[in-house]
Amino acid sequence: MTEQMAKVASHKGLQRRDWLGWAAALCAGNTGMARAEQAREGLGELAMRTGRRYGFAVDPSYANKEPVQDILRQHCGIVTAENAMKWRTIEGIFGVRDYARADRVAALAANLGMPLRGHTLAWHQSTPGYLANATTDGFVKAQTAHLQELMLRYKGRIHTWDVLNEVIDGERHAYGGMRESVLSARWGVDRYPELFELARSADPEAKLAYNDYGMEQDNDWCERRRTALLRMLESWAKRKVPVDAMGLQAHLDLSRPFSATRLTLFLDSLRDLGLTVQITELDVRDADEAGDVPARDAAVAALYKDFLSTCLSHPAVEMIVMWNVTDKESWINRWPHGRHRADAQPMRPTLFNTDGRPKPAFDAVATALRQAEIRFDKKVSRRV
Repeated sequence: MTEQMAKVASHKGLQRRDWLGWAAALCAGNTGMARAEQAREGLGELAMRTGRRYGFAVDPSYANKEPVQDILRQHCGIVTAENAMKWRTIEGIFGVRDYARADRVAALAANLGMPLRGHTLAWHQSTPGYLANATTDGFVKAQTAHLQELMLRYKGRIHTWDVLNEVIDGERHAYGGMRESVLSARWGVDRYPELFELARSADPEAKLAYNDYGMEQDNDWCERRRTALLRMLESWAKRKVPVDAMGLQAHLDLSRPFSATRLTLFLDSLRDLGLTVQITELDVRDADEAGDVPARDAAVAALYKDFLSTCLSHPAVEMIVMWNVTDKESWINRWPHGRHRADAQPMRPTLFNTDGRPKPAFDAVATALRQAEIRFDKKVSRRV
């Protein structure tokens, strides 16, 4: 028995039938058998064997349709509401709150027997338009009421809340790398920690995360964003702000280099601050990648493998969430204002094509999960 086999076999969540099937595929050396076994194994199950969760962000407009529903049943271990829990979605008109879409996502998670990630309590882009010219007192009152009402509605069902989203702007040196927005102007940068304190009071059992993008790859832009983020989190640690996790969106891009060493050092810094790490919005853009579909898929799969192999080797990383399920629903292909391919072809950012069939990226992710070490970290919270 190899050391890796022994580690997997010793994990208490691994049943004897799972062990026999996994060992047979590993030892047989038959490619066809291994791929057939891979197709049967769910990504959520593979992640749980390592002490982590693996899931997807969904919208109720497509979550109950096939092939998405079948993919969720087979591979999902946690559900994120893509847009349904955002403030502007719930309250587009002053005083008129509609939780129908959010409730549908919550019901989906319950039907799957999965916990929810709540996304997001405070974000400049989801602030209702009627608050654009609000007074400071008026804005604070409205933001507080929204946060408390939303959290209490789903209390006991949420694994993690993204309390605050995307307040870093590494280019704004005069502002300490912080974004100027309706939140910074009306709530105030110095008061961001109060959002976490309100959230802790509303639901003491939920984990609380700060969530942001552009931290994962190896160029100057990402480095400036990492520097600004760590400066903010270090100041929060001194204030004992009740933040439990860092949400790394991980909207990866083939046009940017990746460094396992650089990412590991960054994850080390987050762990040193006592934070777990959740990969919250994972996908890969291939806007600038030349070649036919097989070549593009191979490049996307290679970045998935490099990124996730690095993340899954780090004890702080406790969760991975894909942003959308198939290429058909991907926000990258739905978003009219983003980057697009010069050949006008849709991008291929997810693990499944438009028909719901797994692509090479699926194989890369499944392999990374199989090879991941079992997570055990006394330094940070172990709730998965």
